[in-house]
Amino acid sequence: MHQTYPLSLAYLTVFGCPPVEHVQAAAAAGYDAAGLRLIAPHGLELAHPIVGDKALTRQIKTVAADLGVSFFDGEVFTLLPQTDVEAWLPVIETAAEFGMPIMQITSEDPEGSRAADNLGQIADAAARHGIKMAIEFMRWRAAATIEDAAALARASGRDNVGILLDTLHLSRSGGSPASVAALPRELMLYLQLCDAPSAQPASDADAIAEARGARLLPAEGDLWLKELMAQLPSDIWISVETPHESVAGLSFTEKAKRGMQATRAFLDSLAT
Repeated sequence: MHQTYPLSLAYLTVFGCPPVEHVQAAAAAGYDAAGLRLIAPHGLELAHPIVGDKALTRQIKTVAADLGVSFFDGEVFTLLPQTDVEAWLPVIETAAEFGMPIMQITSEDPEGSRAADNLGQIADAAARHGIKMAIEFMRWRAAATIEDAAALARASGRDNVGILLDTLHLSRSGGSPASVAALPRELMLYLQLCDAPSAQPASDADAIAEARGARLLPAEGDLWLKELMAQLPSDIWISVETPHESVAGLSFTEKAKRGMQATRAFLDSLAT
């Protein structure tokens, strides 16, 4: 049954991996696509800049074409009070050059109307290239819950804006499969899949550390993953995001295979 779900290798699963090696790891592990970090989350540095490097962009595209790997999502815009959408246009153009259908975006702007206006502007630029904007909600962001993300998407007034549904962030922001069922399916642009213990992190700092380096493989934890999958289309794209500090010693390809094998086993179990 897993074959009905296209799978992409998330950036965090092979955190620190140069983009050409990321594509190679995705191919070696059997993924359909790779996600690349094109712009750093607010407050973080970009380890391997791609935007503006034409030679590197060509190399990444050539390797991907040779290996039969496409590109799925680009990370990650952050809406801020001082957001300048014009500065983001080269990122959109690079995503378009890779043929990415999705760009991630988060919001750290407490003023909802300004965030929605800026989101609408970047969504218009993305739409010219056939790209959708996927809002990723996290409990420590201004857009903290799935309901916040849905409200922001609606407020943007653009039909190429939806939600990135991350199972960890859904759990840690108090959401559940019922929260997903309450919203239109077409808002759910894709799924980032991992598992986690039922116990909530005590603080936002703990939640950030868990999200970046302590995600469990699907079916290793206590989340309601099977119930969630029942609320989603059977062909939804899944980004496998399973970084864990305990596997730091593995190669990038081994990390990619680890996430792939557990994800396929979990998806196969849905058919039984």
